[in-house]
Amino acid sequence: MAWRAPAGAPDGDPRNGGRGMTTEIQAPTTIPGGSFVTGPVGPDGIFTPEQLTAEHRSIRDAVGAFVEREVEPRLERVEAKDWAAHRELLERMGGDGFLGVDVPETYGGAGLDRVTSVVVNAAMAAAGGFAVTYAAHTGIGTLPLVFFGTDEQKRRYLPGLAAGTTVGAYALTEPSAGSDAMAIRTKATRQADGSWRLDGSKQFITNAGFADLFTIYAKVDGEHFSAFLVERSTPGLVVGPEEDKLGLHGSSPCPVTLEGAVVPADNLLGEAGKGHRVAFNVLNVGRFKLAAACLGGMRPAIGIATRYAAERSAFGRRIIDFPLIGAKLAGMAARTYAVESAVYRIAGLLEARLAAAEDATSPDAMRAALEEYAIECSLAKVLASEELGAIVDELVQIHGGYGYIEAYPAARFYRDARIHRIWEGTNEINRLLVPGTLLKRAMTGRLDVLGPASRAQDALLGGDLPSFEGRLASERAAVASLRTVTLLLAGAAAQRYGTSLEDEQELLAGLADLAIELFTTERVVERALAAVASGAGGDGGPHADLASLIVAERVAAAEARAKQLAGRVAEGDDARTLVAGIRRLLRTDPIDQVAISRRIAAAVSERAGYPLS
Repeated sequence: MAWRAPAGAPDGDPRNGGRGMTTEIQAPTTIPGGSFVTGPVGPDGIFTPEQLTAEHRSIRDAVGAFVEREVEPRLERVEAKDWAAHRELLERMGGDGFLGVDVPETYGGAGLDRVTSVVVNAAMAAAGGFAVTYAAHTGIGTLPLVFFGTDEQKRRYLPGLAAGTTVGAYALTEPSAGSDAMAIRTKATRQADGSWRLDGSKQFITNAGFADLFTIYAKVDGEHFSAFLVERSTPGLVVGPEEDKLGLHGSSPCPVTLEGAVVPADNLLGEAGKGHRVAFNVLNVGRFKLAAACLGGMRPAIGIATRYAAERSAFGRRIIDFPLIGAKLAGMAARTYAVESAVYRIAGLLEARLAAAEDATSPDAMRAALEEYAIECSLAKVLASEELGAIVDELVQIHGGYGYIEAYPAARFYRDARIHRIWEGTNEINRLLVPGTLLKRAMTGRLDVLGPASRAQDALLGGDLPSFEGRLASERAAVASLRTVTLLLAGAAAQRYGTSLEDEQELLAGLADLAIELFTTERVVERALAAVASGAGGDGGPHADLASLIVAERVAAAEARAKQLAGRVAEGDDARTLVAGIRRLLRTDPIDQVAISRRIAAAVSERAGYPLS
């Protein structure tokens, strides 16, 4: 079902359905994935939350109202594993069109843009365990079919998935195969009549307790990785008991056993032996959607922390008036700003890539866009999940002892956030993917990394440091120097270890950290400069302060990480020269971070939450 427009909605209201609402991205459409490492894109290549249209904001508000009106009154049932409540909510969301954002109109969805997908996923984060039900259903439970299904398969299943009358689940993980997805042992055997017999076990399958349709991965003849659409009613498919979990109590991960489950021939999803294409593309979009969901949990956490700090008193003062509490709130706001800037930038990249395609609505176009920006999707997942973890930790700390009490929301936020660093590929796996994919693209000539790395080597030996004028000039220079350091160390690592670099996991993870810091700091500076140019708050207001604080903290962290890596890519005098070069490149003028933090904290206090709309 397409978006249901309210009475009197204008013709352009996105809830009237269709991809008629697209995001205007004033950007080059050929920005290669990973190219942020090799050079700046420039101010025309960005998309920020400030560019959200009235339609985007309308949808965000509608989803927020749905959570408040429909989910919150059922939250006790949701958290108590009342799956009937989950199904009720899914059907209500389907009726309002919220489940079909990524489903083409042809098959009962709305077919809206990537930015809308971010907006909806972020707005759903306040829905407790039901947010996981929603995310698993609309993401990994539906998108394999959207991207790889035949027309007949889509017509059979997508309308029900978009309406919420059919619930989707995704079964890849096994007891002995988690991050190593290609090591699954579930077997698919072709029968004489062309059907498939599936045998094996799956673990931690979200929505399994009440799902109707499973995307299940198995190896044909124990060798060829493939995907199948399996209905719950299939004889031989057995759903095990609910897992007793640390967090996300209101979600349903169960083991699934396949004991001679026979699947019709036409329920093979994609091609036999090509299931990895299904899995990896869906994981890319899953990582991006997870980053958006993590982002969605940050603003509510700041609001809860701020309101509690304003109400709680100690030593005759509200605790929000203590500078150390203010510093915590400012840090939470800065982390949110960083993730927000990164996630919306990636949404803009994806949308620009789709806009350049012959048919922006085709699954092929979306698969190509996701593959192009796989690096960005991985780093966004790492960044967002770890920043959310830090934010909810501060949420508990600000509450003091009450943060440890289940009657207060801080405890649930803390428990529920931990899983995000594990699923959709652990953060360790995603850290390895970032430099690994970059280097593969460099070796195949798809992305010129070696040329810029060579120029970075020249910069090590001397020459002028990057210099800019105007607002945030020192921050822009720091970002440019961080790019040089990242290239310098990546080039040195490749030169020293060659093809054995893949065994240097600690080094690869360190390079990923530098890439994440580079991507993040550049995004916040771009966004703040756009705010300055628009006249927001005179000289950029909270934007400029947030960018300055983020760059100061993250460049300092990057310098420490870079020095650590230098000892692994060089020895003796070469290592000392490298460290001296890193110090020279990342040397920044001191700024009054305390004053900046206090201004941000005051803005948080004034708005009783995140300081930007």
